[in-house]
Amino acid sequence: MGDVAGTLPKALHGEGLDIRVIMPKHRGALNAAGDVHRAVDTCFVHMPWWVSGCAVDEARLPHSDVPIYFVEHGHYFDRDGIYGTPGMDYGDNLERFAFFCRSVPEVIAGLQWQPDVVHLNDWHTSLLALYQKSWDLDFRSVYTAHQLTETYHGIFPADQQPLAGIDLGRFEVRRFVREGSIDLARMGLILADAANTVSEQYAAEVAVPWSPEGVWDIVAERGDHFCGILNGVDYEQWNPATDIAIAAHFDAKDLTGKATCKAELQRMSGLPVDPDVPLMAMVTRLDPIKGLDLVMAAMPRLTGVQFLLLGSGDPHYADFFRYVAALRGDVAAMITFGPQIARQVYAGADMFLMPSMREPAGLAQMIALRYGTIPIVHRTGGLADTISEAAENQNGFEFHNYAVEDMLAAIDRAKAAYCDKQTWRALIDRAMACDHSWGRSAKRYVELYERALSAPGGR
Repeated sequence: MGDVAGTLPKALHGEGLDIRVIMPKHRGALNAAGDVHRAVDTCFVHMPWWVSGCAVDEARLPHSDVPIYFVEHGHYFDRDGIYGTPGMDYGDNLERFAFFCRSVPEVIAGLQWQPDVVHLNDWHTSLLALYQKSWDLDFRSVYTAHQLTETYHGIFPADQQPLAGIDLGRFEVRRFVREGSIDLARMGLILADAANTVSEQYAAEVAVPWSPEGVWDIVAERGDHFCGILNGVDYEQWNPATDIAIAAHFDAKDLTGKATCKAELQRMSGLPVDPDVPLMAMVTRLDPIKGLDLVMAAMPRLTGVQFLLLGSGDPHYADFFRYVAALRGDVAAMITFGPQIARQVYAGADMFLMPSMREPAGLAQMIALRYGTIPIVHRTGGLADTISEAAENQNGFEFHNYAVEDMLAAIDRAKAAYCDKQTWRALIDRAMACDHSWGRSAKRYVELYERALSAPGGR
């Protein structure tokens, strides 16, 4: 969500839209914002039983002219974490994000600017779709679900609804308040004037009756007002020819620098420096949905490659990969969140493993393509939309069944291709020729905004 919120607006600006970003002023949010100034001194935000205030700072999205506004409220947002502390959500998250959603109309008024459409990202902003309808606000809404696994629905006990000002008497509210819980992801999908998720394939997957995301009934009901739009990658930000974080620059015409990047990555991670053995990497959140159980089960039979994992999250996975790395010289584990290190991994690895159980869009496989690192993926969601093993346009390797044997078979095919220098170079050429920049997807978002404006009750 953060990647999209930071890059899609720049592409929309390039399409001629007056696009602006509003977000909470989380601690540390201004670190990359450059010049910041106070845009609005005071906004009064009406909560259900009290009135609170906020101020608004303004900056520009990095490397763009797109304004970004930070809603300042010390009690709600000036905290170490965004959603909680490690392993635990903040107990007042419903109240915090209700405040943010209620602040948006006041911020818009304070800026003396009137949008036609407000684009809501994930459950944290879905309450604004409810307020738009309840208060008859003068804009339409589009809701993007970046992840619809139930863990990411924003589910709260129904007895907290007074904190958000949810009117249980409204008919449509009954669709997302059920079994004693408020489901904010369902709220956004139901109430926004148009909605989408972040790849065509994932949109089809969540539409299957009784899919684990639990929203197929809403998707069927929304019809043309729900779709999949594949995420894109900022190709100016992710460019091996200019990336200052990597050991050497390279492009599709000259891969000499990629060999240098591989040697440096091997040295940095403690792997033997060997140009002939394929280096397979993962850059991932340590979470069950990322397919790490498959990798753990496959590890005793994973031979003929070096394996590097970069990521942080569930201690169960972190401890396992640390342990294996301590035993095996061909395995390295870097248990950390390191954006600059990630760039070195994308540039230096030969193969990029993404065995995700579910992957709504995925950016990592698209970044890997950009850096000439060949993805090996489970065919799901955005991975299916971006990676193909079909001979005429192969840019990676894929396995259809979520099973250890199938993943290992795909890895074996990748290893065999790596041994044929001509085949592997052709794969790299096709990978680096792929265009997953935001251009086409931004146009589709413009169409979605227009669809929201023409929805029943639209302006």
